[in-house]
Amino acid sequence: MAYVAVLDADVLHPYISVDLLVRLAERRLFRPAWTEEILREVRESLIRRGLEAARVDRRLQAMRDNFPEAMTGQVGRYLAVIPEEVDEGDRHVAAAALAARADAIVTRNISDFAPEELFALGIEVQSLDVFLLNQWTLDADVVLDVLGEMERDRIRSPRTLEEWLNALEPLAPTFAASVRSRSTEAR
Repeated sequence: MAYVAVLDADVLHPYISVDLLVRLAERRLFRPAWTEEILREVRESLIRRGLEAARVDRRLQAMRDNFPEAMTGQVGRYLAVIPEEVDEGDRHVAAAALAARADAIVTRNISDFAPEELFALGIEVQSLDVFLLNQWTLDADVVLDVLGEMERDRIRSPRTLEEWLNALEPLAPTFAASVRSRSTEAR
């Protein structure tokens, strides 16, 4: 059975992290999960930051089309068991994790999720950095392949592996350092 991770809106918002996460999921390192509400949050955030709505909609539709199994429904029936310590605005994400039978929630706002309480329900709350580092530990070669693919596919900056790592560093510093260390050793 695949490792299932609910991807919170805040890790689906930055292009660099969503591109990496989606490509890792395509390689079956994990199975992503999200809800329409999470994708709506991503859409609203990207449009608020000035991205064209049609472009955002194409991106989100591609995610829906490429990962139909990621869409999680019946979230409402799990809201009652979510610990009250979970931030009101994130309760739907925790409920989605239960509905998807997820192993983890990947987020940049760990403190909003009351990690200890959710762990008692069988859900680990992980930062993007920890999650990517776990993927790296599981299969560094696949992660390097994905980063190489990202490097080849880009026509605008970031283009090189070093530029990708520099862009990822604020979001996932330990992961970026680990990849940088290995790629330096390989030279």
